[in-house]
Amino acid sequence: MTQPQRPDLHKDPAAPPATGTSSRSVLASDAEREDMVERLREATAEGRLTLEELAERSEAAYLARTREELLSIGEDLPHVTPPESAGSTTGQRSFRALFGDIVHHSPSLEHGIEATAVFGDVTLDLCASPAPPTGELTVTARALIGDVHLLLPEGVRVEMNCGNVFGDVRDLTRAHSGPEAVTPRVRVTGSAVLGDIIVAHPSSDRRTYWQKWLDERRGRAA
Repeated sequence: MTQPQRPDLHKDPAAPPATGTSSRSVLASDAEREDMVERLREATAEGRLTLEELAERSEAAYLARTREELLSIGEDLPHVTPPESAGSTTGQRSFRALFGDIVHHSPSLEHGIEATAVFGDVTLDLCASPAPPTGELTVTARALIGDVHLLLPEGVRVEMNCGNVFGDVRDLTRAHSGPEAVTPRVRVTGSAVLGDIIVAHPSSDRRTYWQKWLDERRGRAA
């Protein structure tokens, strides 16, 4: 049986693999991973990815070991150009529960979110919302004898800066291991007075779609 050729370690890493060499054997570089994450951010600015998809695909880019895996993460995305800055970010989306409860799925995140609960509860599921163009989201939460619940996808970085008076402020999300500079970020500000502000994942234990996809792909290749 003919032995497979070993890759040329002195070859330009940016060059395509030689004919007959399996793409599974070509390892992705850190620069290539960064390029893919930038491509995902550009697609997000075009409105092509949800907040959850941006978080999951960015994580998958850093988990990818080969070029084949890395390219597959963005194969359904065109090469796009980031739009020019829109300038001032006004027009924050507001949700208010006054003496009652409201639940909203997939609200727009473009200009941020304001959630106010007074003698009621506000529950916002942001997992399938289109990701904001900058990849960052600001949520202003006010819980006055009521609760504000925010459901976020896996893989986002949460920053809580909320005051509380006889209330509770809890971040139940799991920390993401991706680089801080490119990880989608959600900033939560506001106050809890005789109420709670809680940030959590929709489910407590799961692997992301792309983690499962990579595991299954590697299992078939083994």
